[in-house]
Amino acid sequence: MIATHQDAKALGYCNAGMRQWFPREGVTFEMFRLQGVSTAWLRSTGDAMAIRFAEFVEGRVAGQVSDGK
Repeated sequence: MIATHQDAKALGYCNAGMRQWFPREGVTFEMFRLQGVSTAWLRSTGDAMAIRFAEFVEGRVAGQVSDGK
């Protein structure tokens, strides 16, 4: 499943933080913005906020979440 920039914004994640975090994990912010990343990859980072992002996207796709609250 692909997590997109639009999903991150719906969750309330800020661009400034994402611009710093993604390169530390080996993905440029621009690559994320254009292509997204898999929820499996997000989980594999072990980062709590990344895992929350994966859960948000998976829940949204499953129809369990309507917004970032």
